Amino acid sequence: MVGLISSIRTRYRLALLAIAILSTAAALILQSFLSIQKNDAQVINIAGKQRMLSQKIAWHVNVISQQDNAEHRHSLYQAVKAFKEGHTFLLQTNNAGEYTFLSDELNDYYFLTPSNLAQQSDRFVAAATEVLQSDSISKRDIPTVFNINEVELFLSKLDHAVSLFEQQSNSKVTMVSKIELGVWLFTICLLLFELKFIFRPMEKYIKVTLDKYQKQKQHAELISQNKQRFIARAGHELRTPLQGLLHSVEELNVSDAQGTLKQQAHYCSNRLLSILDELNEAHQMSLGQWALITSKSNLWESIDTVIQSYQFACQEKGLILEKNLADSLDCIVELDHRRLQQVISEVLSNALKFTASGKITIEASIKNKQQLRFIVADTGVGFKNYYPYLSTSEHTQQDNHFQGMQIGLVRVQHILHMQQGSIEFSENEPHGALVSIVLPIAIQLKPQPQQQLPAFLHCLIVEDNPLNAMILKGMLKGLGYTSELAENGLIATAKVEENSYDLVFMDLNMPVMDGFKTIEIIRQELNLTMPIIVVTANTSQADIERTVQLGANAHVFKPINLETIKKALIETLSKGN
Repeated sequence: MVGLISSIRTRYRLALLAIAILSTAAALILQSFLSIQKNDAQVINIAGKQRMLSQKIAWHVNVISQQDNAEHRHSLYQAVKAFKEGHTFLLQTNNAGEYTFLSDELNDYYFLTPSNLAQQSDRFVAAATEVLQSDSISKRDIPTVFNINEVELFLSKLDHAVSLFEQQSNSKVTMVSKIELGVWLFTICLLLFELKFIFRPMEKYIKVTLDKYQKQKQHAELISQNKQRFIARAGHELRTPLQGLLHSVEELNVSDAQGTLKQQAHYCSNRLLSILDELNEAHQMSLGQWALITSKSNLWESIDTVIQSYQFACQEKGLILEKNLADSLDCIVELDHRRLQQVISEVLSNALKFTASGKITIEASIKNKQQLRFIVADTGVGFKNYYPYLSTSEHTQQDNHFQGMQIGLVRVQHILHMQQGSIEFSENEPHGALVSIVLPIAIQLKPQPQQQLPAFLHCLIVEDNPLNAMILKGMLKGLGYTSELAENGLIATAKVEENSYDLVFMDLNMPVMDGFKTIEIIRQELNLTMPIIVVTANTSQADIERTVQLGANAHVFKPINLETIKKALIETLSKGN
């Protein structure tokens, strides 16, 4: 693109330069023409005045010969003076001794016989001067140059001189017109040349380059789409076996000696889920699809759940994990609890990474019933030596003791910004890092009545994965509910049409007929109103909104557990009631 812009700029400048030169030349020619016109007009005017002055001189001489008086002599003097000045002007020369205003033809007419106008003009001026110098003059003493025949001959020569000056001016005008025509023709030729050799090649080059960049753009968009599909598909496929892993770990009955191993497996499983969440959040932010999902839940439980998951990791590193959670946290708060847990997890994870010994201290409280204050202090390397949140330079070879997706700060800042919160970093004396989080909250002042699950439900599980279906079926059985299975949407629509179900658990990505189409048929064609809870590994916000528009009542992301299922049931059925 830089080469294209440079080429266009160069060609365009050359074309403008050529046009500017021609425009300047045309302007100079026009100025020259106007100057010539002005000089020629002056010359022709003076040549015409010479004829008039010669008539005036002859008349005054004849009047003086008959009646001499001072007034006529003064007028004669002025006329002679003006004639001499005009004659001198017409015959002026340049530095090379050439006559300025005389063409070859005029030069011959002024100085060669038979006309010899210059000599005759000098004689005429001399005779008039002689009359002026005499005290009195009779009609007999008038110089012969003032005889009527001589005067008429002299006047005719002056007339012819004026004609020659006009012809000379006309020839110059013709020459300038031809030059202007030539400049115009040259301009047209230059424009045609520019059109053929500059603008058309430039247009072709631009078109080829734009086509090239369009193909590159389409290729980049295709890569981006493939990346998006890969991330979505990979996340979906990873969550499915992770569902089985988490459920298996929770259901294990182990001895006290093996409790540590179960705790380790649980921590690793949750860490895998956290990494999937990080990847999905970054993907959603890059697409502009990220949005808050608020809910009402116990703030103390949301925070403590995250802290408990780091107990094992701290024990493994020999760190002390101290927590000081104020009693005021034991309240129902409306906010995005899952995103808050992600922020806390990210801060604790980094404190764990960069603390080799000592302890990690966690403090949380509510200030003025409006703000959550959460502080994490560690005894690690601190910000002065190295801390990834505040590092803007590239990692060196010695810096490569990092973990995770390296997108934590972006995600944390984005989550807090969307909830009008803030995060601050400072040094923890004598050494270590201190991270402070402030987040506005809305406390549920009136206690909500405890919602109870119904004693019995008959459910339909629409799920193509046998493992996920088995896990959900087992959870429902533990709650005392019965369930049936449909492997795809087509089977599900047939079942709901033939049988009665209190609730439907709907997967989205299935063969034959997906969950979107199934929900649409149930609501629009079969006109059934039983609650539908979407259970999916698809975390796309756009897809979730689409299910709501089609008629779903709630959604649960995989991997699921008993608590998430119970919560979804309570929220869905309470709304129905």
